[in-house]
Amino acid sequence: MRCAVYARVSTLLDSQRTSLDNQIDIFNNYAAERDWEIVKVYKDKQSGTKENRPGLKALIEDGKAGMFDVILAKELSRLARNGRLSYELRDICQFNNIHIVCLDNSINTVEGNVQNFGLFAWLYENESANSSRRNKQAKKVKAKRGLFVGSNPPYGYDCKNGVLQIRNDSTPNIVRRIFQEYLEGTGMDTIAKTLTTEGVPTPSQIANKANASSLWHASSIKLILNNPHYCGDLAQGRTETISVTSSKRRELSDEDTVIIANTHEAIIQRETFNAVQSMMQSRTRTTTAPKKHLFTNILYCEECQKGMWFKANQKGYRCGGNIRHGDTFCLNKVAVREKELMHVIMEDLQTLFNSLKEESFLNALMNKLNIKKRNVLKELGKVQSEIETLRNKKLEYVDLYTENVLTKEDLVEYRELTDNKIKDLQIKKAELNEKLQECDNEDYAINIGKKLKDVLNLKELTPQVLHSLVEKITCKNDGTVHIQYSFVNPLQET
Repeated sequence: MRCAVYARVSTLLDSQRTSLDNQIDIFNNYAAERDWEIVKVYKDKQSGTKENRPGLKALIEDGKAGMFDVILAKELSRLARNGRLSYELRDICQFNNIHIVCLDNSINTVEGNVQNFGLFAWLYENESANSSRRNKQAKKVKAKRGLFVGSNPPYGYDCKNGVLQIRNDSTPNIVRRIFQEYLEGTGMDTIAKTLTTEGVPTPSQIANKANASSLWHASSIKLILNNPHYCGDLAQGRTETISVTSSKRRELSDEDTVIIANTHEAIIQRETFNAVQSMMQSRTRTTTAPKKHLFTNILYCEECQKGMWFKANQKGYRCGGNIRHGDTFCLNKVAVREKELMHVIMEDLQTLFNSLKEESFLNALMNKLNIKKRNVLKELGKVQSEIETLRNKKLEYVDLYTENVLTKEDLVEYRELTDNKIKDLQIKKAELNEKLQECDNEDYAINIGKKLKDVLNLKELTPQVLHSLVEKITCKNDGTVHIQYSFVNPLQET
């Protein structure tokens, strides 16, 4: 019997590595005694209450692909401490004829032992909830003693034995600079943009997070300016997770927040911190929300694909990537005037409408649409051929694996890459089918003509009309604008 092994520990601590190795040794012995073949070992170093585990995801996908017949786990809680996830795993295994064997004898579907599945799923989730409550209470006790209990210390600090200590690098000076520049009147966006341009390490980079970004954001600046830790106080317990099975957090009341003054050395003087809080409060907008301009969410920079923002002082749109992060992110500084853009679109639509009124053009249009149709069909054939080729490759990979030409790891990697390529091609296929349907419509020219006539009678573009006709507009660094209509434009070159 082909066997998959799943081993999990809750943390990344070195002490947990031994536990992981011990679990795998037990599985090897168990499988050897029954003459089972272990095809792959899946590992995770995360809480069992969370669903976003790479090892578990790979286990499920490979199970659906038929790579093994049975899953070995130390106990059901190793697979999941989340009741809903436990049942989901059970159903996936049942639908794909996969057995689950837990070495604590709680679950063994090979021997028909499944009657206690619901009981153990409930017990493990309840145990996790109780453990979570105990951990929260322990952290609150530590917080009341003036100890830092967060996972990452604030930017500019290290943490030793629960006490925050100023780092011996440039980060404390960056914090001082942020406070000083804000007091001098510099906005959060400008501060963030300058730090990004200078290549200053971000808080996520200092914390060595896996998905750390090199871009500073106004939200990061605001968090630093609002953090009382910088004037020597600890303010903890301001948020908590909604439940043991969720990573989402919620704000707690001031009564639940634990604030202890003067617990560590301050980076920012209290007077400076208080002055910043007052300034932030006075700068808070009390006016109505800013106007959503006509081309918002439809006009994009062609260089970096970020949305273009309306700038009132320039009466037009600028690349949001350049405005927020500077030239290091995008060099597109061109300003697209709203009136000019409206004129270009209306002129383009007028040209199309005038052409549609001519009988000779209508005949030419239908010929052009037929050419488009043939090209779309040709492209569809290529896409379908590529999909079939990739599907055959998946079968070839399995053959190469059985012949020991590919390793199990190579097989999984190649199949994942192939599946992603097939998914992209299927999206492209759906888009081509939509274009084909438009070309097949005998009243296509008449329908376009009616729609354009209604638009041109308005003499101006409204948001409703714009979004019904235009799908996306992109602007290049030289000011060239490309309009992508929501219909097949017969004037556009094939």
